[in-house]
Amino acid sequence: MSVYRDRKMENLFVFKYLLELKKHDLEKREIYNIQNHKIEELMKCAYHIPIYRKKFEAVGAVPEDFHCREDLVKFPVLTKSEIKEWITAELKRNPEKYQNYHVYTTSGSTGTPLKLCASPRENAYFAANWLRIAMENGVNPLLDQTMALKDPAIVAKGKDSILQKLGILRRHKVSFLAEGKVIAEEINRVRPDFLYAHRTKLMQTVEYARHKHIKLRHPKAYASISETLTNQSIRFFRKYLGNRLFTSYGSMETGACTFTRIGNIRKHIVTNDTHVINIVDEKNQLANKGRMLITNLFLHEFPIINYDIEDGAEIIRKNGVEYLTNIQGRMNDWITLEDGRKYDYHPFYAATENLEELLSFRVIQNNYHEVELELVADPAREINKEFLEKEITEKLEKVIADYDMKYHFIWKSEIEADSTGKLRFIVNRMKEGSS
Repeated sequence: MSVYRDRKMENLFVFKYLLELKKHDLEKREIYNIQNHKIEELMKCAYHIPIYRKKFEAVGAVPEDFHCREDLVKFPVLTKSEIKEWITAELKRNPEKYQNYHVYTTSGSTGTPLKLCASPRENAYFAANWLRIAMENGVNPLLDQTMALKDPAIVAKGKDSILQKLGILRRHKVSFLAEGKVIAEEINRVRPDFLYAHRTKLMQTVEYARHKHIKLRHPKAYASISETLTNQSIRFFRKYLGNRLFTSYGSMETGACTFTRIGNIRKHIVTNDTHVINIVDEKNQLANKGRMLITNLFLHEFPIINYDIEDGAEIIRKNGVEYLTNIQGRMNDWITLEDGRKYDYHPFYAATENLEELLSFRVIQNNYHEVELELVADPAREINKEFLEKEITEKLEKVIADYDMKYHFIWKSEIEADSTGKLRFIVNRMKEGSS
């Protein structure tokens, strides 16, 4: 069947794949049997792709050497720069071949925008997996109204399909460039049953509602995706959007590959029938805590195998099934000391997470001995800023010890997104070359 016809039938493929995925119990050991079979099929396909053939040859391997996720650790790591060079070049060489494929570009929040490509069937699998995740949290994707933040180009096209006009798969799209005011107004106008967006945009939305004393519609379920949630942001979201919060981790390159359940948003269930996530140490050996290497199991034309997403996590185990916790985004952001020590966001998170007077924070390093802490206080509470600053400083000095570090506290009404449109916990201006 031609790619053009596949594109026309994409919604049917979504239903087909959703029915397939719903049969799988992600919290049973048997899920790894499905995963192993898909790994074998994926590696056979990858062997015929030049960029991957070189990786096989580099380690003296063939597809028959890979049967399970542990075997993938033997395979070379895929980097962002490799994806960028490979896919961009292929699209330039064969524009006609890919005219009915989905071609999209990542936001470049890590400084490396990537052009990606998926066939209509692969794109349908992305959608089916996300619908399965929503269903795991009580959403009925057929009848419930979904509201999502999307690329402005997608929003501009925005005509309802025949199914949507019949009240099936109703999806309301809002530009991910929209301000919190617009998103809040759309939530109350559309009254979605299910809402999902990056943490940054949800925070901007509830910040607007707080400033304007607006009561937001509470969806049946809503998801904060891709960015780490602090205790402060969790409390804030639940206050303005209700208790039906869950979260999901993934990227544009990989698709959603983990999710939590409402009520337990720390334990991430991996969609092991669509992805492999291996946790490795600095030597790329399996570990209980470290970097995530992600493999997508249904992308065969432009496979993503052993992709170093540059984020980290820890493993917990129960009844033979592995879950992820403490997923850390943007591991490239560190506080760097002159003696070579590095600290990620955890010391700062630990120093503030139990302070209910705080809504959010950001850490900015300008030089080796000065750090700015931007803090947003809950206006509904009476606070003693001097006392809080002293408490935070004392906690940090116990972790970042034996070092002359000055902490400058800046109290703000809100934390502004940076030039990428996202909120980072740590901004190292020394690394950015601005000091």
